[in-house]
Amino acid sequence: MDDYLMQLIAREKELKREISKRKERIKQAPDGNLRIAKKGKYFQYYKGNIGEKNGKYIPKSEEALVLSLAQKRYDKTFIELGEEELVLISNFLKNYTNKTREVLSLFPDELKNRLDYVDLPDEDFVRQWQRTKYPKKAIGDDVPMHITTRGERVRSKSEEMIANALFKKGIPYRYEFPVLLYDGSYRHPDFMVLDVRTRKETFWEHLGMLDKPEYVDRNLRKFRDYESSGICLGRDMLVTYESSKMPLNSKIIDDFIRIHFGV
Repeated sequence: MDDYLMQLIAREKELKREISKRKERIKQAPDGNLRIAKKGKYFQYYKGNIGEKNGKYIPKSEEALVLSLAQKRYDKTFIELGEEELVLISNFLKNYTNKTREVLSLFPDELKNRLDYVDLPDEDFVRQWQRTKYPKKAIGDDVPMHITTRGERVRSKSEEMIANALFKKGIPYRYEFPVLLYDGSYRHPDFMVLDVRTRKETFWEHLGMLDKPEYVDRNLRKFRDYESSGICLGRDMLVTYESSKMPLNSKIIDDFIRIHFGV
């Protein structure tokens, strides 16, 4: 995984989140703009509108108004500069290719593992990643039979839909890959998904019975264990969910994959 790519992607997400938050806050901000004037060692504040030279003086008794207008001014400037930065990041990520990663593909397999190389080409990396052996979590005989396009058994129709969508879009995944937690126990997130470009592994849990309180409580405890182990929701783990009245469907899955994995 290229750390600088992950940092750029994280920065892109942070900017989008902050810009959205600040746009909403500006809607609730007081009218007018803040003008700051320095008088000797002190500052004076004025409220005005665009085009006005001076504006109306704000007395010290209206400190809250000064702070609100200052926040508004900061937010507007942040949005303007943040959107410029987003364009730069987006253009870089869209056009970036790691050409040196593909050098090893020029050599036959009998030589590849004998060379001093930096990293594997994407195709070889994915092939090795997908071939990783790991102990499978047993599925009881009382669980209905759901088989994915890839030929593996999963526990529910929703998991079958998710697996098939990932397979169709060419996104590598592992089903119920064991994860060691802080207390020495193991959990088996529904999916571990590989972003080939960045080589980041992201877990994907699906909550399928949200109308059952005991199921919700059990999963909340599970997510607390993940977070205590350094696996953070929104960064290292993504979640989809459904209830009997609001089931998962193919469009939700496709949109989710497009938003989070860009495919």
